[in-house]
Amino acid sequence: MYAIWNLTDVCPWNCAFCCMSAKNLNANSLRDKLDIRKKIKILKILAANGVKIDFSGGDPLFRHEDFTVVEEATKILPKEKIDVSMTGYEFNKKKLHLLKKVGKVEISIDNVPGEVNPFRPKEFNFSAISTLETIAKEGIFCSAVTTLYPHTANKESLKKLFELLCEKMIPKWNILRFYPVGRGVKLSNLNLAEKELIEIMDFLDLLNGSTEIALQHSLRILRGEYQCHAAVKSIGILPDGTISACGWGLDENSRPLPCFELGKLPKDSLDNTLKKAREKMGYEERMGYCRIMKYLKEKEIYESERNTM
Repeated sequence: MYAIWNLTDVCPWNCAFCCMSAKNLNANSLRDKLDIRKKIKILKILAANGVKIDFSGGDPLFRHEDFTVVEEATKILPKEKIDVSMTGYEFNKKKLHLLKKVGKVEISIDNVPGEVNPFRPKEFNFSAISTLETIAKEGIFCSAVTTLYPHTANKESLKKLFELLCEKMIPKWNILRFYPVGRGVKLSNLNLAEKELIEIMDFLDLLNGSTEIALQHSLRILRGEYQCHAAVKSIGILPDGTISACGWGLDENSRPLPCFELGKLPKDSLDNTLKKAREKMGYEERMGYCRIMKYLKEKEIYESERNTM
């Protein structure tokens, strides 16, 4: 089992389509939804169940308490069981030392620095590439992450970014589908048609260089290469411990979509929660479609029909 654990919804950035609707606040200006004792308890539950954890957020290394949780994970989990999805904000030696103990680091970068993108803060891409370059030089396995939407999904921009990643010796480039969830609910116009996404994937297949290109599962589903693994192979965990069938299956309040909420840690048993998801909530098998996009499409059709009545 793989868990995307959003340790916090606090982030130094303020991206327009953040699926977590992350709060752009000072590191010490907001109390955590779970205290550090409960976070450590959740960590131990996941470790005991052999779960691989992707620490995410917000920024999981922005605040001291969350940094401490990731640090604790490196003491009780093997390196290959720990991923960290962070931002490049105020990178320092303390973070570098910690990241040497994890299996993979992911940092989002949507454009070559300098390209105008109204959906990312001005310094976002500069910060990302600088940090990626630093950790790659230290031998830490890292991946740049790019979300496909109109301001990124053109061939010229993608090719330039790929060439930059190869130049900086970044080992991997993960390409994600845009989900109109969280803060992005109001930006559904950024959602690309399936035909466009397949065309972009075909283009990316033709790029050759030292950086490996990996397509997110939801993109591979469009090609018939993969099946939705929500609650079967992966789950999401929110800052208050709520378990979602998928880390991206969130509404405009960054709460699980209907039928995606499975339980809550550390209160509920993880084993019993997953058993219930399989036996009573329809998650007993993987599907040949993305459950999130299916729900959103059905919701759009329903609301359209209701508005025409």
